[in-house]
Amino acid sequence: MKTINLYLFLLTIILAGCNGFLDEASQDQIRPNKAEHLASLVLNECTLTHPYFYGASHMTDDISENMRTPTSRKRNYKTVYTWKKEIELDDYGAQIGTNVAWGNLYRSIAILNDVLISCEDINDNERELAFVRGEAYFLRALAYFDLVNLYALPYEPEKVKGQLGVAIRLDHGVERFYTRNSLEDCYNLIERDLALGKSELEKSGLEKSLWHPSVNACNLLMSRVKLFRHEWQAAADYADSVTTKVGMTKMLDSMKFVEPSNSEIIYSFMYDRKALSIENMENTGFVVSENLLSCYEQDNDIRFRCFFVMRGDSRQRYYYPRKFESDFTSLGGFNMRVAEAWLNKAEACVRLGDVNGARLAVKRVVDYRYRRPGDVTIPFNQDELLQFIFDERRREFCFESYFRWNDLRRMGEEYRPEIKHVFTYVNDNEIREGQESYRLLKNDPNYVLSIPLAERENNPLIINNDRMEKLPE
Repeated sequence: MKTINLYLFLLTIILAGCNGFLDEASQDQIRPNKAEHLASLVLNECTLTHPYFYGASHMTDDISENMRTPTSRKRNYKTVYTWKKEIELDDYGAQIGTNVAWGNLYRSIAILNDVLISCEDINDNERELAFVRGEAYFLRALAYFDLVNLYALPYEPEKVKGQLGVAIRLDHGVERFYTRNSLEDCYNLIERDLALGKSELEKSGLEKSLWHPSVNACNLLMSRVKLFRHEWQAAADYADSVTTKVGMTKMLDSMKFVEPSNSEIIYSFMYDRKALSIENMENTGFVVSENLLSCYEQDNDIRFRCFFVMRGDSRQRYYYPRKFESDFTSLGGFNMRVAEAWLNKAEACVRLGDVNGARLAVKRVVDYRYRRPGDVTIPFNQDELLQFIFDERRREFCFESYFRWNDLRRMGEEYRPEIKHVFTYVNDNEIREGQESYRLLKNDPNYVLSIPLAERENNPLIINNDRMEKLPE
């Protein structure tokens, strides 16, 4: 992990046209001198281009291949789609750039660390500085949350003692060798940063656009963190703090759902949506899986028409997600919205044995997502109700950030499906040459990514995760 110096990245903002952004402090160093400079840096480097592992959905049951697409176009995703032990090495042992989330997330963390340190040296409007600090703490918490859910085992209270998380870095010092902190320490840091972020945002008294976090965003992310830590009552309480302030929006067929006028949206990020677009999925040969499509009541669930679009020709038609298209969002590709708070509350209530509370919470989502909510059967049985909630989370948040992958990791073997992916070898003339199938087991060790090869080569102290080699069936 290389440390990133703040002042190098400030040049990006200069090129973007922020006049007067820097004062030259010396011939070899340039420094920010206002809170707005730091705010611009955070927005451009950590929000609009939020680091993301683009193979996340390819590892789930939400995606399948287009069997007609030439292998040359879908090869770069094959290692994640088939859960290969080393996702950075293709069938021929050549290294491919698939495992970049680790480095990109630590790059973002290094910037945020420098921003927080720089806030101490700037004399400016204290309200603006407080908002910058709050935003930086929130984004650092989100980055570490993403890291531990990609590169560490799921949090299980009875097993967490001794489990490895990721390396915690809170400064901008240079260390060539370092170790992984415990998973418990990582989650404690995430919660601390969220608490600090919320406190600073409250202190600022400012409210900004949806591209910036708010107190509601902090509470919603904390509800998610508590859910992942099995702290059910706290998860429900933080969800309540959001639902009492933010209302749901009735969805309509093919509507532009994510836009500033939709009060349901709490926070938006990841403006660079090209890699997640229909065009990119078509070009790389992957489509929405039949397994996901069958999860919807297609004539009743409004999300089916709102979330997906059919493309193809007379030979074959496939569905693609439209969540990242301009006719669905005028903001980011990923969004925090109040529907998650209701589903967090529903799951937490089930885990606490409060079936009635869970049914009321999930019904709130049903009422705003179905044409005929009264036709939807919400189970009374506790196990069936929990499965229904997991299915609602899948229907609501498919292809958004790491929702499905994270839920698969943490839901437990009694609810986690076994996943089968088929990979078809097709030459550039679209002639099929062979086919292989791979399986992700319910208790599969490949539910955690390997530490990147370069990281392991450069730092002998880093401990890798145990993954198994996947062979075709």
